[in-house]
Amino acid sequence: MRHTKPYTFFWLLLSCLLLAGARCTIGSDNNSNTTTTTTRVESEQKLSATAGGFNGDLAAGDEFGSAVANLGDLEGDGVTDLAVGAPSDDGNGMDRGAVWVLFLDSDGRVDLKQRIGDGAGGFDGNLVDGGRFGDALAAIGDLNADGVADLAVGAPQDDDGGTDRGAVWILFLDAEGKVLDFQKISNTAGGFDGILNDGDQFGGAVTAIGDLDGDGVGDLAVGAKYANDGGTGKGAVWILFMDTDGTVKSQQKIADGAGNFNGDLNNDDHFGSAVASIGDLDGDDVNDLAVGADQSDGDGSDRGAVWILFLDKDGTVLNEEKITQGQGGFEGNLADGDRFGSAVADIGDQDGDGVTDLAVGADQSDDGGPDRGAVWILYLDENSEVRSDSKISSAKGNFEGNLDDDDRFGSAVTGIDDLDGNGVPDIAVGAPLDDDGGTDMGALWILFMKQTD
Repeated sequence: MRHTKPYTFFWLLLSCLLLAGARCTIGSDNNSNTTTTTTRVESEQKLSATAGGFNGDLAAGDEFGSAVANLGDLEGDGVTDLAVGAPSDDGNGMDRGAVWVLFLDSDGRVDLKQRIGDGAGGFDGNLVDGGRFGDALAAIGDLNADGVADLAVGAPQDDDGGTDRGAVWILFLDAEGKVLDFQKISNTAGGFDGILNDGDQFGGAVTAIGDLDGDGVGDLAVGAKYANDGGTGKGAVWILFMDTDGTVKSQQKIADGAGNFNGDLNNDDHFGSAVASIGDLDGDDVNDLAVGADQSDGDGSDRGAVWILFLDKDGTVLNEEKITQGQGGFEGNLADGDRFGSAVADIGDQDGDGVTDLAVGADQSDDGGPDRGAVWILYLDENSEVRSDSKISSAKGNFEGNLDDDDRFGSAVTGIDDLDGNGVPDIAVGAPLDDDGGTDMGALWILFMKQTD
């Protein structure tokens, strides 16, 4: 999916010569690009306590939209369904967290919903006050082979083994979005033998990365952005090799000085703030990984960065590429405090060039007002560098939704397939501090995308 044929450029040039009157630009974009095609928002649908047919029982401070995952078509109606985190949902305590499964219609509105939380949705796992279950989500395929997609849920402030060491819950779902069974992975549960320290917040990000070790079971990557390997808060990512029962067979840590990672991390970069599987970029039959470091400084304070990690089948790093302002081909304008890398997602081939593209959240971007947030679309070339980019925010990308100060649009993002059938994959973006219905209840935006050319 990732690599183009070596004669792609020849055919592009020939097409330009043959298509009289058609607009065709070669090498004219900001990174010697082979095309100027980008995407923008055609329309949007908001899901919140007061919008989009959601009507879920949210309370002030729930932070609905902190995480989002594409579950595929759970109910078999031909439309993608989503899981959305609300990590400050109280449940039977304080900030225990919850996950909402949303069954969507093709217009992006909610048809049906199911809440999973403290004693809800068939889930009776032991959630603790302040654990923030739902702060990260990942669809992990059908781990137990029952025909229904399963879900990984981060609870980064779970206290198994020590304060805020963190945990990941594996939820085995049924077609109604309820939990049939579950398995916890933490410092004391699920076969995980890695060393976690107080405050690591393992589970603050999670993604499925395919079957790295070739045993027929999909594996996971989990962020621990406050890990102190090599310095304070530099961050880490754990590769978990999984069994079908949701337990861990073995693990590999990637951090400053671990996992063959040679990237230059600084204190408080928060490497592991976001993780996303991005397919096999280098053509070696092993899926690769995008990792956010949302407080990387670059040319200013907390501007943020994304690392592309080319993985080996043992979960170690073969090579890495950093993307930030002025590096990795990215020429977007980042400001201090933007937190580029607060979220990252594979959003499919947006521009139709045969190469997977990325969405990157910058949830404290000040476009239109303080901390309203933004999402950057990065159009990658066959060398995994950014050939061009576009921004979606209060002021950019044809986005006409109403964002308010401190909404934190871009805190979560996922690709959601092509809901409207126009040939361009669509995107879901979280804004967890949106105030629809009450302070910080949160919202999710469904963005219907279209190509500009």
